[in-house]
Amino acid sequence: MALIRPCADLRNNYNEISRICHETKEPIYITRNGTNDLVILSDEAYESLKKDFEETEEERIDRLVSEHFDKQYATFEEFKKDILVEIDLALKDIKNGNYCDFEEGMAELEKKYGLSRE
Repeated sequence: MALIRPCADLRNNYNEISRICHETKEPIYITRNGTNDLVILSDEAYESLKKDFEETEEERIDRLVSEHFDKQYATFEEFKKDILVEIDLALKDIKNGNYCDFEEGMAELEKKYGLSRE
């Protein structure tokens, strides 16, 4: 829920506004004469937003993969064990004829994720 405060509160209630920004990590909208004038954020929230905007697509993907990995695996050994199980299952699928060629697989992925090879 957006918090809206009049500009006089910056002068009269600065400490309260600062506390709210730091506790909630949410913006506070400051009005002047009844219209939006400023948005106040804690430094931590601002830096987080700035980082999100400055992050390249590759960095974002890297961060998301790392976050997912950290949630799913406590150690690298757990990850290796899981990968070996998946490889074993894939080899069994191939042995049983449950596979498609590379071009067919790429076409499926492109269709599913709206990608194109150029």
